Amino acid sequence: MPVVNRASTSTAWPWLRPGWGPTVRRPHPLGPAVELAIPLHPLRARLTAGLVLLACGTVLGLAAALRPEASGFGSHRQLGLGPCSVLALTGYPCPTCGMTTAFAYAVRGRVVAAFQAQPAGAALALTTVVAGLLSMCTIVTGRVCTVNWYRFSPMWVPMILAALILLGWTYKLVDGIADGRFPM
Repeated sequence: MPVVNRASTSTAWPWLRPGWGPTVRRPHPLGPAVELAIPLHPLRARLTAGLVLLACGTVLGLAAALRPEASGFGSHRQLGLGPCSVLALTGYPCPTCGMTTAFAYAVRGRVVAAFQAQPAGAALALTTVVAGLLSMCTIVTGRVCTVNWYRFSPMWVPMILAALILLGWTYKLVDGIADGRFPM
């Protein structure tokens, strides 16, 4: 009686099956999630990309002009803004405390320090850099990075942003309480 190797017919060990190798990926029926597409109005797309690049450059240039505060918050004071009223009243930072400092650290390439100052601010700073790079890509190539909103609901954008800010605030509170910085 011949001996049958049961491992070769098992689904638990796919690399032991004959013909195992790279599989052909089938495209999603709704199309790609993100793609570089040719716009209907190339000049309008390039002008819009130029405005987005100008906005991103302004924000990042302003952040580069600021000196990040070692405390992790308060860099906005260099812009002539007042102190955080939530921090002054409660001794605890508000959900956006540390955003300006995170941007100031991120433009200097100090991503870890930016994350420690405000995780949501670090993520938004990196998103600003990516938006600027995609705008430059549109200006140079004439193609626009589009999101297939049939695959993603646009309502996820504000929900993810709110969750990011809430998680960043929670991190900042827990880190400050553990270090003894809060309450002030």
